[in-house]
Amino acid sequence: MLDVDLSIRDGDGLAVVALRGELDLADAPGVATHLITAVAVGGPSVIVDLADLEGIGYSGLMVLLRVWKWTRRTGGELLLAAPQQSVHRILKATGLIDVFSVYRSVEEAASRARQEQAAAAPRRLPVSRCGGRPRVFHPPHHSPGRSLHRHRTCRSRHMARYGCVKWR
Repeated sequence: MLDVDLSIRDGDGLAVVALRGELDLADAPGVATHLITAVAVGGPSVIVDLADLEGIGYSGLMVLLRVWKWTRRTGGELLLAAPQQSVHRILKATGLIDVFSVYRSVEEAASRARQEQAAAAPRRLPVSRCGGRPRVFHPPHHSPGRSLHRHRTCRSRHMARYGCVKWR
C-alpha cells in the first residue's frame, strides 16, 4: 500500500500522473510501477503533477530519474509540473532541476509536449548513391585537399567500404 496518493488521468492525449503526500523509500517501487504503466499506456511522454507533493526523498528522486531515462530511451519525455517550494528546492540542490523539464503548470507542460511531438514527426531517410545504403553522416575521413578515387570513395578503408560521405 502506498503512503503517497497517486492518480492517473488523461490530459488531452497525454498521461498526467498526480502525486500527493510524501514520496520516500517505502513508496518508490509502487510509484515507479505506476509511472512506467502510465508511459506504456498513455504514450511516450508523461507529465508528473507535483502540485500536491509535499516532500520527496532521494529514493523518490531516483525513481523519477529512472523513469526519465526509460522514457528517453523509448522516444518520450518525463515532464515535471508545478512542484511545491520544498520539492523545487530539493531538485535544485541535487542539480536535477537541469536534468528534468520542469514547468509551472500541467497545461504548460502539456503544451510543450505537444510541440515536441509535432516537431519529432517521422522523417524518411534518403537513400545514398553509394551502394543503396541509408544515409549515414560520418565525419569525412579525407581532407578536402586529398583527391577521391574514380569511384567516388575515400581512400580510408572505413569509407571505402561505406562510400564517401561527400557523395551521399
